[in-house]
Amino acid sequence: MRLTLTCTGGFAGPAGAQTRTVDLAQLPQEQASQLEQLLHASDFFALPPKLIKEAPKSWDFQYDLKVDGDGQAHCVRYHLDEASPSLKQLTEKLNEEVDPD
Repeated sequence: MRLTLTCTGGFAGPAGAQTRTVDLAQLPQEQASQLEQLLHASDFFALPPKLIKEAPKSWDFQYDLKVDGDGQAHCVRYHLDEASPSLKQLTEKLNEEVDPD
């Protein structure tokens, strides 16, 4: 399963975009299991394509998470303020543990 997280926004806007890509098969088992558990806890494949604020500020970060694997693919664009706790945790974990591409 491959996860691709792209973050845009903040004061740098599109120029400061960062993408992090990780293939769970390439990670240590414990780390891959934690990410997969958060993914399933968020019910990611059932989420709508957008979870964004009605009136975002120019400095708000926007995330695009694309997940490919197990015969399915899905992408969600979201602000952390609109994300479920498990999707927030998944986003934070990817930001902390995966180096930008």
